[in-house]
Order: sequence, then structure tokens, then C-alpha cells
Amino acid sequence: MTLLATTSIAAVSLYAMLSTVYKSAQVFHARRTTIPTTPAKDVETTRLPSVDVIVPCFNEDPIVLSECLASLAEQDYAGKLRFYVVDDGSKNRDAVEAQRAAYADDERFNFTILAKNVGKRKAQIAAITQSSGDLILNVDSDTTIAPDVVSKLSHKMRDPTVGAVMGQMKASNQADTWLTRLIDMEYWLACNEERAAQARFG
Repeated sequence: MTLLATTSIAAVSLYAMLSTVYKSAQVFHARRTTIPTTPAKDVETTRLPSVDVIVPCFNEDPIVLSECLASLAEQDYAGKLRFYVVDDGSKNRDAVEAQRAAYADDERFNFTILAKNVGKRKAQIAAITQSSGDLILNVDSDTTIAPDVVSKLSHKMRDPTVGAVMGQMKASNQADTWLTRLIDMEYWLACNEERAAQARFG
């Protein structure tokens, strides 16, 4: 056996061992976070917090972006809602301009057009600097959310011991191919194990 082959086998074996330890620790700590830490009676229930929803987009398909914004507009949240759509220097700006026109009469929507592509994080920051909501919800431009998502997430945030929450993500094309099934599985793991394990350590 050559040195290269031996090194490759050792590297793959080490990776497999570390990956197994990591996943096992993640599952162990995720299970320990399923017990509520604060009794329901301790959660404030007087005023609904205002929520600012941030949607960065870059070269998004016009139909997909339209569906995303429509799902936001249809939220059943009774508190104050604002939507900040940030175009990150897209080449298909017409798609964003069309959505801006479609929601021109909806004062909840605010559109920002960046002169050049700066990346998702900086696009989000551009919206956050304009934001004044009690809570901020980040939504990808290729995502549609159920009508009760903002209500459910904001309710969880009323617990003073909670610093952040996330919804259950699912791939809309999960049944198409083996790859989309794997992606959907990765979403499930991220939502139900990875974030829960992170919560264990604050």
C-alpha cells in the first residue's frame, strides 16, 4: 500500500470518527433541550411586539419572489408588521421593481435597491439599520411561510429566557430526487438537532 493510500484511509477514518462523535454529541444535547425551561405563567402576555421581516434577494426568480412576498403579506399576526426587501445588486432588477409596484399601496413594505452585490449578510445589515421593530425575522427570498409563522415565532420570543427561535424548514421539492430528499433531511437535522444542541450551550 502506498503512502498516499494509507494517508487517505487514515484521513477518511478520522473524519468518520469525528463526524460520528459530533453527531452523537449533537443528538444527546438536542434531546436535553426539549424540556421547557420557563413555566408558561411567567411569560408576559400583555403587548404584542412589533416584528420586522427582512428579505434579502439576489437574482431571484420573479415567480418565486412573488410567492415569498405574498406569503408574508398574508400573515395573521395581530401586532405591527413591517417587511424590508433588499435587492443585493441583482441583474434582474425588473423582478424587484415589479414587486415594489405590486406592494406600493401596502405601507408595511419597504424596498431597498443596493447599487452592487455585497453579499447576503451585508444586505441584511442594510435592512437592519432601517429597522426599529422589537423582533427581527430573516426570511430567504426563495421561501414561503405559513400564515401563522410570525405569530408562533413571536410567541416563543416572549419567554425572557429565549434569545432566538426558528421555524421548521421543508424543501418544497422534497420528493423530486434523491438529492432533494437529502437536502430536506439536512433541513430537518438543522432545525431539530443542530439548533437544539446549540441552545443547550446558550
